Amino acid sequence: MTAADRLTRLFALVPYLQNNQGIPAKEVAAEFGVSVREILKDISTLWVTGIGDLPGELIDFDYDALEDEGLIFIKDAEFLPRPLRLSRNEGVALTIGLRTLRETADAAEYAVIDSALAKLEEAVGDASRAPVDVHMEKIDPTIMSTVRQALADAQRLDIDYTTQSRDERAHRLVDPLRLFTSEGRHYLEAWCLREQDVRIFRLDRMLGASLTGEPAEIREAEPRDLAADLFASPDAPFGVFALDRGAHWMIEYYHATDVVPSSDGSGLMRAKIVGADSAWLVRFALRHADTVSVVEPEQLAKDVAAAARAALSAYDGTIPRVREVPPATAKE
Repeated sequence: MTAADRLTRLFALVPYLQNNQGIPAKEVAAEFGVSVREILKDISTLWVTGIGDLPGELIDFDYDALEDEGLIFIKDAEFLPRPLRLSRNEGVALTIGLRTLRETADAAEYAVIDSALAKLEEAVGDASRAPVDVHMEKIDPTIMSTVRQALADAQRLDIDYTTQSRDERAHRLVDPLRLFTSEGRHYLEAWCLREQDVRIFRLDRMLGASLTGEPAEIREAEPRDLAADLFASPDAPFGVFALDRGAHWMIEYYHATDVVPSSDGSGLMRAKIVGADSAWLVRFALRHADTVSVVEPEQLAKDVAAAARAALSAYDGTIPRVREVPPATAKE
């Protein structure tokens, strides 16, 4: 437990004890989810809190009742008669957090979350009606349930997974580590037996998931920092592409970075997209040639043009005209 957690409990403890005079220390501990020993330490801290040189000058307790009967009576604490109220920003943050939690929860958990959300919205008032919509990618509920069960039971998973960066679909045996959400998507962090390393799998790219019945192995895997860019790799090959209006969806789908809109009103967006290798980037550009153009690197543009010429020459020998990006767009 952190110092911030304890400070929050100390602020909440004073009004709680004022409204429950003579409550047994065991009940207080159960209410706050800590041990009786922790509650007694809190009382000792509150007892010496104040501006004077002696204990009990700001907040006092009936120590005879506490020692003889285990009952808590607080005195001289009328300066803090009510629990702390949430600020507008705190209320909005908690409301959005609960809405997000509901989007990632199982149906069996909805009742508990909805109850907490209703109480919070009532307590916060108008602030809870902030115009914020939480959107999460929809996941097959059977897949989500299976992944959750694998985590709860520490079982190995067999997932049918599509890897967009390699145009690959394959079964992966994985030992699940944790579920998390990032930028509106659900992810599973797991030890991949094929790669013999920790990998991150998007649940919306799982076509199926089944329990193998085998126990997941416990490994000394270094957890990833979820606050960092999970998908950044300085050595990964990439291309900078100009995307027409009809290709803007690729920015989210391929986790594009360095997105820059065109200033000429054309609707073009320039974006950096990382691929598994140069061959994948060439195939990506050819597959979406009607809405995507290579901006840089120059070698990728040459490779795409060469691949297009080779493909067309296999039919009738005609050399295709490769679409070029206007210089002004490329420099934006």
